[in-house]
Amino acid sequence: MHDDLMQVLLPFITGLLAWYLSNKTSNHDYTKDENDRLLKRVDTLTKRVDYLTEENDKLRKELGNYEAKHKNY
Repeated sequence: MHDDLMQVLLPFITGLLAWYLSNKTSNHDYTKDENDRLLKRVDTLTKRVDYLTEENDKLRKELGNYEAKHKNY
């Protein structure tokens, strides 16, 4: 009886272990892909922040010039 149970359980347990280990690789690949996607997104957002900062500085300068010209009005 014990041998029969082991003949059934051993392949089942081995299959579960193999499935678990194969998912580990998939999770690693998913994590790597997600990390790459997030790094690209961070790069895009950093460029956008830099652009908006420059635009903000330019507009503040223009506003300062406008206020200086129209100070007496």
